[in-house]
Amino acid sequence: MNAPAGTRSEQARQFYNAAAATAADFSFMNYGFAPLSAELADSHEAERHCLQLYRHLLGEADVAGRRVVEVSSGRGGGAAYVARVFRPAEYLGIDISEQNVRLASERFAAVSNLRFQVGNAEQLPLAAASCEALINVEAAHLYDNPVQFFAEVRRVLADGGTFYHADLAWADKDPVGLIAATGLSIVSVEDISANVVQALEADHSRREAIVANFPAALQNDFRDWSGVVGHRAYNRLRSGEWIYRAIRARK
Repeated sequence: MNAPAGTRSEQARQFYNAAAATAADFSFMNYGFAPLSAELADSHEAERHCLQLYRHLLGEADVAGRRVVEVSSGRGGGAAYVARVFRPAEYLGIDISEQNVRLASERFAAVSNLRFQVGNAEQLPLAAASCEALINVEAAHLYDNPVQFFAEVRRVLADGGTFYHADLAWADKDPVGLIAATGLSIVSVEDISANVVQALEADHSRREAIVANFPAALQNDFRDWSGVVGHRAYNRLRSGEWIYRAIRARK
């Protein structure tokens, strides 16, 4: 289901669809996390800092044999990693961008416990109490109504299920309070802003190379969006205007 024209969700859908048509050779869209764990520090994976954000957020999560949903799964890199390493029975990635879903479905078709579908975070196409874990990485700040999304998280989680949430917010906002207000119990909250800034600095050259694929007139916009050092997202995180948190909550 698409969002109404002119909404932030619809603008994001159009933006990500356009990005998919211009640069299709990367699988993650988050700002990453540093330092790297031993397994990733020794890896030749180009997007290892982005992957590390998922690894840090999930920690020692036990989702083997369970149903996991990721809302705003993007191009599917995080979903594929969690599906392979954490071995859930089923991993469903939901994203508002049709082109993100297409790219993810094509690239990770061989991952047998993984599938993707189009959907709106504020109206999840899921039955109540239908998953044991829900993951949401660096996306809710783009939603029209994050409060509605957090209410949907509580609705679709089974009793005892866990919400894994990583996102940025303006320094005067309180996403932890919004999540708690749904009735979910906060398990842990971390300010990982410094870790994200460190990852953006380490990943600068790769991000700059991706931006070079875009038309010249759009490159500064994409530098702002993608966290290139010296541009808007990086500057706001480094200055403390934005705080990036890893939040875990349980139903």
